[in-house]
Amino acid sequence: MDLETLGAAGLYDADAPDAAERAELLAFLIEQGCSVDEMVSANARGRLFALAGDRIVRPDRDRFTLVEVAEQVDAPVADVRALWRSFGLVEADPTQPVASPADVDMIRTGVAMAGLLGMDTTRGMARVMGSAMARIGDAASTSVRGSLPSMSVAISGSELETARSFAVVATAVPALGRTLDALFRHHLEAARMHFERTESWEVVGQGGIRIGVGFTDLCGFTGLTQQLSMDNLSQLLSKFEEVAADVVQDHGGRLVKFIGDAVMFITTDALTAVEVAEALVAAASERGLMARAGVTAGTALALDGDYFGPIVNLAARLVALAEPGAVLVSEPVSERLAGARAVISLGPQTIRGFDDPVTVSRLTPTV
Repeated sequence: MDLETLGAAGLYDADAPDAAERAELLAFLIEQGCSVDEMVSANARGRLFALAGDRIVRPDRDRFTLVEVAEQVDAPVADVRALWRSFGLVEADPTQPVASPADVDMIRTGVAMAGLLGMDTTRGMARVMGSAMARIGDAASTSVRGSLPSMSVAISGSELETARSFAVVATAVPALGRTLDALFRHHLEAARMHFERTESWEVVGQGGIRIGVGFTDLCGFTGLTQQLSMDNLSQLLSKFEEVAADVVQDHGGRLVKFIGDAVMFITTDALTAVEVAEALVAAASERGLMARAGVTAGTALALDGDYFGPIVNLAARLVALAEPGAVLVSEPVSERLAGARAVISLGPQTIRGFDDPVTVSRLTPTV
């Protein structure tokens, strides 16, 4: 290692108080195969300590501008920029190098999909993918930093120690990428089969799908946030999400999203939606918590991995009307339950967002 050359590159100052540790850090990075150019670039970003891990997470980073990407994929720069931003990626200047060879392939795939499905639909898919990956990235980073405090320079107090920790953790990233690919294939197949079971062929071409929709939330959650420590609150939410995912999947439903202390799910029919809602309320009770639920059924708009329309809005509103431990259902659901489950009519209810009163019923508990 030539400290004089590294000094000329602005990476080392023999008179700096931390010169000895900086020399060790540079020696470690060189052992990892980092070039001087890579170190200079990382140092300019304030991430010299993370370079050994960064080059594993995103190899060959910042090689191409989006103008160059557009040339390689034979697409207008405007389309490439639109896709890049839809994926949730930051692009300050189309002439600034931001893309890797893998990014070029990603944009090429997006351009091909736009040719098949249209740019608007493709950008919608890109936004969903970007949002999902952002959440996974946040969760992974939070989990790692919570388990390995040395990943933070502020905590370790040593760029060298953090560099070594991050380099070790980053080796798992390629395997995690393969895991995400395998999971995507599973969930893509499951989504296709779910759509097929709904028998919505006559409306699905317009984005519609006939489903049962349910919302379940924890009662008194605001009070719990004031009583529990951050660690205990995190454990409670994680357990609720784990139980909710298990219950929905065990009944063949689709977990759409978590909204704070609430979960939204869909099923292929009203009866199954009711079964999921009751199971979620029961699961919460078994753990010393109280939950409530609302269930509706009908045609919803399926868009970008989410579902919209009056039946979705109504299901969310029914939760707010429900007492702890109760499951409220709309009139179409109670009609479909005739002979299968007993319900108690609560009569027409004035519900925000609906011009006319809505007939609501409460499920009677099963014996």
